[in-house]
Amino acid sequence: MAGRTVRRFVSDLGYVVHTPSSVFGRTRLDDGLEDEDWLPVVGAAGWVVFGRDQHILVRERELKAYLDAKVHLFLLPGEATRQQILDLLTFNLADIGALAVARRPDVYWLTHSGVVDYQTRITERARKRRQRRK
Repeated sequence: MAGRTVRRFVSDLGYVVHTPSSVFGRTRLDDGLEDEDWLPVVGAAGWVVFGRDQHILVRERELKAYLDAKVHLFLLPGEATRQQILDLLTFNLADIGALAVARRPDVYWLTHSGVVDYQTRITERARKRRQRRK
């Protein structure tokens, strides 16, 4: 559901949307496509990726693949409803556009208070962990 919602939202704005099957073909996807395979293609093209994988910070190999490929990755909450996804995209649209054209790829989280970059997210998580230990 989220994939279709995001695709429709972005294409309704007039942008070209590339899906994994349109880029790599259904057969290749069915055979399995690792992040290390598709991310360099997306990064080289300068495309933006929207996803829901909130655990990227704990899977270092996956995070490294995104950062190495220099992809603009915008993460949505995994449990978000269709309406919440649309609200987050609408609220953060100007920042998404500005960050994508700035050509400083990173991993970003879309929140109701704005776009949060990877380093800020790491810092916030570490601060919260320290507070819990006290």
